[in-house]
Amino acid sequence: MVSCFDGNEHDDGQGDDCPGCRFRDALESFLLESHNAGREEWHWAIGDLRRHMHCALLALDAVEARPYDDEPDLDSASDAAAALTLVGAELQHLARELLDDGGSADDQHSTG
Repeated sequence: MVSCFDGNEHDDGQGDDCPGCRFRDALESFLLESHNAGREEWHWAIGDLRRHMHCALLALDAVEARPYDDEPDLDSASDAAAALTLVGAELQHLARELLDDGGSADDQHSTG
């Protein structure tokens, strides 16, 4: 039986790991390899994701601060949604790259 990944530790049962667990494991390997490869490799590996994550956090802060702002940004929720969508797109891209052929993150990273 295969369990769905919800971000918490769980037992995948007798079958294969669920897609979330496979991605988490592949991503862990990718992050470690990229970081160990040096600063430039680390930047190229996660720079866009990191930038989009920072933008998403700032956009969420703007939504939260809106009621207290003298001149609230009327587009703050739209901006936050767009920023979060970019984070999702970056994660989808990483998932495609790392899990494309079902190989390990080690295989994907060394050939890509």
